[in-house]
Amino acid sequence: MAAPPPARGGTPWEIVAAVVVVLVALAGAGGAVAGMRSRPSPTPAPSLALETPTPAPTPLDPAEVRRLAFAQPLAAGCATADAVWLFADGGAAIRFDGHEWSIPDGTLRSLSAAICQQGSATAVGDGGSIVRIDEAERSVLVDRAGTDDLHAIAPLSDGALAVGSRGTILRQSAVDWTRVDGGMTVDLFGVAVTGTAAWVVGDAGAAYRLRGSAWSTTPTGTHATLRAVVAPTPDTAIAAGDAGTLLRWAGGPWTAVDAGTSGPLRSAALIGGATWVVGDRGTAIELLGDAVRHVDLGTTCTLRAVFPEGASVWIVGSDGVRGEAWRIAPNGTEHWGTC
Repeated sequence: MAAPPPARGGTPWEIVAAVVVVLVALAGAGGAVAGMRSRPSPTPAPSLALETPTPAPTPLDPAEVRRLAFAQPLAAGCATADAVWLFADGGAAIRFDGHEWSIPDGTLRSLSAAICQQGSATAVGDGGSIVRIDEAERSVLVDRAGTDDLHAIAPLSDGALAVGSRGTILRQSAVDWTRVDGGMTVDLFGVAVTGTAAWVVGDAGAAYRLRGSAWSTTPTGTHATLRAVVAPTPDTAIAAGDAGTLLRWAGGPWTAVDAGTSGPLRSAALIGGATWVVGDRGTAIELLGDAVRHVDLGTTCTLRAVFPEGASVWIVGSDGVRGEAWRIAPNGTEHWGTC
């Protein structure tokens, strides 16, 4: 699906939506903002006849939009071909077109993980919440699958796989989300899919591998909660979690990698042939083969998500209601917001 050209200043998506999200936030109300369609639609409000027309709100300048965008607990993100999307655990979705930030959907939601596919962004979160933003249609589709919190999502060739509390595994098909019976009961926080293999990890060092149609447990030798997993190939995997736990699997027992930190590691991503892992106290690690390189972002912020955009690495962090994002590109590093 081809995505539209990046929005520019003055369009309803960037300017009007940014103004409306301020009004929505002040009123404490939900709902999609101007420039987006939200399905299912709320009951239309009755029209009122006004004697004098209401003047249009004055558009906010880009600096004010950025201030509002990063005054929230950012928790997840992903990149389409035309934009970067960031999501909050109790905030709005924000979009970066490569030049300016905007707030296309001002509804406050609790979302914790996201993926981008073919011009769309899908985020999951509390209470089985699933939000899909379609860039071509400029629409927001809100769904719910069960009531268990969802903590992670990974793309499939024909949909997605999401995992969450109490062993929840959901598979997206062309028509709906269906529950997969993996036989797990622990909370799951990470999921990865590569080829015909898949991994899920979670509480007390739990790690399960799907090969074919059967899930099997793979003892990790740790009781630390595992919060992220990536699978470079069907026969290799890297998992990360609490207490600086960093593990590698290559067909035999899991082996420990010295992460150089004792704090929680919260997110991992495959980027440019390396594995990036981020966590508390500003920890950012690039793992290339057996080499562990710490990347200094100059922050002690809690880093909650890492994801690729072409050759660039994006990292998202937040403490309280202050969020920050970094883009590490071949020609340098940029950041927005302050944790």
